Amino acid sequence: MARQSTRIIWRHFEIYIFKKAVKNLILRIDNEGKFKLSVPYFYPLERLEEFLIKNEKWLQNAYENYQKTLKKQDELIFLGHKFKVILEPNLSKARLFKNEIKTPNLEHLQIFIRKNARIIFNFYLKKWQRKTGLRVKRISLKTMQTRWGSCNHQKAYINLNLKLMQKPIKAIEYVILHEITHLKFPHHGKEFYAFLLENMPDFKQRENIYFKNLP
Repeated sequence: MARQSTRIIWRHFEIYIFKKAVKNLILRIDNEGKFKLSVPYFYPLERLEEFLIKNEKWLQNAYENYQKTLKKQDELIFLGHKFKVILEPNLSKARLFKNEIKTPNLEHLQIFIRKNARIIFNFYLKKWQRKTGLRVKRISLKTMQTRWGSCNHQKAYINLNLKLMQKPIKAIEYVILHEITHLKFPHHGKEFYAFLLENMPDFKQRENIYFKNLP
């Protein structure tokens, strides 16, 4: 069920107010540039004016930063290729063309990336599970700053970095096999690399071409 919201225009800002089980007021801006304000259930709405006045500078800065982000997001590296990002508000979702990705907003662009990541990652997970006989119980997609992937070998969980979608398919496939291998060898010892070599003879070339210091 969709959460009920109240829409107000304060100064020149459009703000959506949600009553939620929170202790304090929480103000944020989403990927579509909409301001959303979470308010405790019994908070007196007549006090909102005071809160908004105190946060007017934050509202203005957040809006300006959002506009700058839109202007900067004019290029995207997707599967090793550079695409021009074109904002077209009339579209219902992001669409891929020859050299362009057209999207109604940044949120739909992220949905597009995550959807394709699921398809591609799952394809290669199934391929290498079948070839190695190793089984992954759960895969999670995350945006990680220091790792392309990680593996909990005891639970058979694998995390894959969404930023992998910037890399060519050969790089993505290597990271997936790398993490699957950790299900059998939870270290980077000789057995680990021997297993990689047996299943992917060019793994070292892929690592050298696409990555530095793979965790």
